[in-house]
Amino acid sequence: MQDSLTPIDTSFERWTKLSDAFEQHLSHMKQGDEKARAEALRLARELDALTRLISHDLNTAKQRNGA
Repeated sequence: MQDSLTPIDTSFERWTKLSDAFEQHLSHMKQGDEKARAEALRLARELDALTRLISHDLNTAKQRNGA
């Protein structure tokens, strides 16, 4: 039997990596690195999409488990 939370765990690991990278680029922006802005914006969009996916997966898992 497959653990229903495995995709969420994988997505959360990806979210953590994206979040760390986003924080790093924000720090570079504060230090005046103008190139960091474009990457920070890209990461923000990817984080938003992944957050929505994780939320959807969690809601689906709850519904399957009758919560």
